[in-house]
Amino acid sequence: MNNKNINSKKSSETAKTETALNSKSATKTNNKTSNQKSESIKDKIFMTHLWWVDALIFIGGTLILGGIATLLGGKMFNFQNYKMPPGTAPKIVFPIVWAIIYVAIGVSTFLMWRDKEVKEKDRKVNLILYFIHMFFNIMWPLFFFRLNLPIFACVWLLLTVISALVVTFRYFYANIASGIIFCIYNVWLIYALYLNLGLCLLNLI
Repeated sequence: MNNKNINSKKSSETAKTETALNSKSATKTNNKTSNQKSESIKDKIFMTHLWWVDALIFIGGTLILGGIATLLGGKMFNFQNYKMPPGTAPKIVFPIVWAIIYVAIGVSTFLMWRDKEVKEKDRKVNLILYFIHMFFNIMWPLFFFRLNLPIFACVWLLLTVISALVVTFRYFYANIASGIIFCIYNVWLIYALYLNLGLCLLNLI
């Protein structure tokens, strides 16, 4: 009788353990299912959100930042009082190219933001880095043109290039097209750095 009681107790304990394990497994499965459903709902909301609203926000917002840079710069692209390095483009080229550039980097940020494969946390980090870079971008005309500080502006522009490279690296991992567009923008920034540095070497050193 004692053996029977012991065996029945063991089987009862085993049954309880199995029930508890099954309950935990079911809870985990339910949690996973609910998480997947919530993620699916988020994806649907994200994809059904009007894409052109985001396009207007990112492209239009970037153009506004470009306008702020122009206002801070005052009489921009006025190099008449300086010797310029070889390869300097005509004055009329700069405002046209910069307008195209601002549209392009707005498109680049839009593509990164709308890519559903990019995690929400990564999108936010990329956007923060983008705005940090744009701060460097819009402040350079103030230092170079209005305040007439070409050496300081050259150092500032170098920091602008570095911040642009960081954004480009992040964008490439988020969306290839976005990274390529920012790469083209980097080429223009490096050209601007060459002109700024050449001006300093030819006129101030």
